Amino acid sequence: MCLSCHNEKPDKAHGREVIGCHLCHRGNPLAGTVQRAHQGMIKNPGEFRYAQQTCGATGCHPDEVIRTRRSLMATNRGILSTLRYYWGETDSRNEKITVDSITETGLDSPAVDYYRKLCGTCHTGMEKGTLPGFLSRKGGGCTACHTSNPEGPNAAKGIFHVQMIKAVPSENCTRCHNRSGRIGLTYQGKYESEGYGTPYEEGDLSSTQLEDGRFYQKLPADVHYRAGMICADCHTQKEIMGDGHEYAHLEQQLEVQCATCHTTVENLAKTATASSVPYGQWKHEIDSVREPRLNIEKQNGQYFIKGLADSKLHPLHAPSPDNCMQPAHRRLSCQACHSPWVPQCYGCHVQYNRAETQMDKIRGRETPGRWTEFKSFMRFNAPPLGIMTKHSLSGDSTAHRPSDQYQQGKIVILVPG
Repeated sequence: MCLSCHNEKPDKAHGREVIGCHLCHRGNPLAGTVQRAHQGMIKNPGEFRYAQQTCGATGCHPDEVIRTRRSLMATNRGILSTLRYYWGETDSRNEKITVDSITETGLDSPAVDYYRKLCGTCHTGMEKGTLPGFLSRKGGGCTACHTSNPEGPNAAKGIFHVQMIKAVPSENCTRCHNRSGRIGLTYQGKYESEGYGTPYEEGDLSSTQLEDGRFYQKLPADVHYRAGMICADCHTQKEIMGDGHEYAHLEQQLEVQCATCHTTVENLAKTATASSVPYGQWKHEIDSVREPRLNIEKQNGQYFIKGLADSKLHPLHAPSPDNCMQPAHRRLSCQACHSPWVPQCYGCHVQYNRAETQMDKIRGRETPGRWTEFKSFMRFNAPPLGIMTKHSLSGDSTAHRPSDQYQQGKIVILVPG
């Protein structure tokens, strides 16, 4: 009945021939009129307010929905608790505070107001399409990550349904991961330059701009990006979607580090074994599986990581015994030597104007007070190094997390700003 009007093909696994339209979009598939057919219809089934009944239905992805709603990308707990701690509003960096809790309680303070107006678009619980401009593409629950651009080759055929995808493209990640440490931009070789629009092109501003208007220059991209690897090749499902526990900070949810792949043959054998566990068995034993589930394969005595998007095999090399394994270098993080450049922001300041208003991204409306961020200048020369002490990290990480090595006073990159 739906297909008498809609010529749509989401993907093979979610195809209309497999599960139909009603299972995800609800409505009344047996109605004979448009009005009756669309009653109770859900346009975006991936939104967290519907996900338990749609994506999380029995026989689909119930475990994943529960875990994702507790993940840092949904709660933003680390951003909120750290802001409030450094602004002197709480005594703990591990405060159990989430986007949902500030919405339910109406909590407001300078730090929370700053979050609401400048940071609040980057959490998966935000409803897609509720904010203006490029911000409308953020959020959407499950579909924040697992959809591709609908304006693809099928649009010419009248098929506008987004394509559901398993291998999340990097552009979906960098939609949010492009500020703060600029990790998403740096990975692609994009250096957020000064806001002057240089180098000028034929007397006009540079055409290399991000969708929010920031200018950037092209520098050497990360070696993994140049090899064709996407973010999800290294960042596992447990890292991104969580493992069911509520963590306060990013380093607690991480399970993969450089040495996970660039290690000894013996260690790679363990990771490859964990990766070979059937998915249906693995996802129900998620707390007991400590080795990260990476797409690692062994061929002709050599270990490779297989690209999720293109199935390309990337050889995994052990660290250099002459350099990386030197006793004096064991305290260095890999990034300390292997980062050709790092964006550095100097003179970062925040200005607050009580007389103006600004869009509260959580409430979805203008409220009194406007926050403005500005910086003195940007640089990308050799990064300064510093010591990450236990005091600078939260103290409740678990033993299997890679953050433990940092708590021994390991040297890591500290980027100004």
